[in-house]
Amino acid sequence: MSWKPLIIIISFILALLITVAGGIYLLIDNSCTKDQVSLEKRCQIALSHHRY
Repeated sequence: MSWKPLIIIISFILALLITVAGGIYLLIDNSCTKDQVSLEKRCQIALSHHRY
């Protein structure tokens, strides 16, 4: 068996795991929808950072 298909399969599995883990993290970390004040603060920091 050549090593190219093996690398493709492994990278595909890794990408899948990262996607699933990211989705689970977003489901657990739903502080963005609940805590409006911290969200606004984060937006202000990001906007002020991009101004300069």
